Amino acid sequence: MHLDIVVIAAYLVAINVIGLYFAKSGSMNDYFLGARNIPWPVACLSIVATETSTLTFISIPGLAYATNMGFLQIAFGYLIGRVLVAVFMLPQYFQGNFETVYQFIQNRFGVSSRRIIAIVFHVTRLLADSVRLFATAIPLTLFLGWPYWVSILVIGASTVVYTLYGGIRSVAVTDAIQFFLYLSCACVGLIIICDIMGTDPLSIVRMVPGASLTVFSTGLADGARSLFGSYNIISGLVGGAFLSFASHGTDHLIVQRALICRDLPSAKKAMIGSGVLIILQFALFLVFGLFIKALLEGRPFERSDEVLPFFIITYLPEGLRGLMLAGIFAAAMSTLSASINSLASSTSLDILALDRRDLPEKKKMRYAKGIALLWSVVVIGISLAFRDTKSPLVEIGLSIASITYGGMMGMFLIGRVYDNFSERAAIGGMLASIAGTMVVVFATKVFWVWYVVIGFAIAVAAGVAIQRIAGSTK
Repeated sequence: MHLDIVVIAAYLVAINVIGLYFAKSGSMNDYFLGARNIPWPVACLSIVATETSTLTFISIPGLAYATNMGFLQIAFGYLIGRVLVAVFMLPQYFQGNFETVYQFIQNRFGVSSRRIIAIVFHVTRLLADSVRLFATAIPLTLFLGWPYWVSILVIGASTVVYTLYGGIRSVAVTDAIQFFLYLSCACVGLIIICDIMGTDPLSIVRMVPGASLTVFSTGLADGARSLFGSYNIISGLVGGAFLSFASHGTDHLIVQRALICRDLPSAKKAMIGSGVLIILQFALFLVFGLFIKALLEGRPFERSDEVLPFFIITYLPEGLRGLMLAGIFAAAMSTLSASINSLASSTSLDILALDRRDLPEKKKMRYAKGIALLWSVVVIGISLAFRDTKSPLVEIGLSIASITYGGMMGMFLIGRVYDNFSERAAIGGMLASIAGTMVVVFATKVFWVWYVVIGFAIAVAAGVAIQRIAGSTK
């Protein structure tokens, strides 16, 4: 165990040293956009690492262990959504030379709508990323026997240093390193399983039950209940495309990674390239889960999120166990650091408008870093309030975001398509979408992948209705 702790500590120190080495934050443009001079491969890896939290690293193998490879269907929808973002949204953002994605909303509707949608973004990120931080504490708690709150504080404190000091440049570079680390850990896990079982990968695949190898499902076996209540090709392509379009086209957490690129072609490469990488990554994590299933011979677990931590603690030798836990840290820290910087960016620029205030640049930077520190404390504080849950954490995290994504997506596309849409109608449609989606989430059994689709439909329908009613009363 001592060697494992040394490996984890070495990683935490090394990633902070690297982050501080690449720090360059003399102005707000540097701090939040990296002077728009980040190479697109780094931005691409940062996109993937940002969306690949501990939820992905822990829960996706667990989902494969408990069910099958069906989650991969969503990844194909993710690629479609990113292509649409690259074609329809990124040109608008680069043409306007935006510092945050919500400047598009201000240009289209007004300052009030920009601030309101920025607040929605803040609430979404705080809740979703707090779940992600809580998930990271699970393996650390199981391994070291610490209370969850101690694990959360260790992870949070380890991330805050380079994030606060270095800004988006440090975040993007460390994201790229963390991407290779957690991916390498998954590959090492596959090799270890082959070594333990004394056989080759193909032989292990043959040991997995045929039903667990299923990737595609029509979703029509049991009618509407199956179509809207499971992972299938229709929900994967449609729901995944809507979710990806919303998250990568309207969520500043992700769009910020496109805005740091040197130009529009580079941003498009980063966005579409991330869609290809996410398919390969999901496939690797799912296969990892099936290999663990073969090793454990399908042993039952109370919840699927315990599968990977159990494998790490039980089967990995000292040193490699620490490396695998470091990979989990990497997945968590990449998302947490990105969340802190994007929240600070949106607060500073969308809500407080620091860039437009007559203040010395050094004072603006002090405010920006102070805001980043504040959000660090808030995210960590909210994650401390979570308690154990039996639902797969990846689905909880994505469900939280999906409640607001449909309304945000509706507002953006209304602004993109309609020339004479009122601010009141656009805001009303988004708020109606959030309320309606919450009803769907808590009062129905509709699968989470459909939440964004439903929310988008409500946003557009409600917005158009408000627009017509307002027009008819003039």
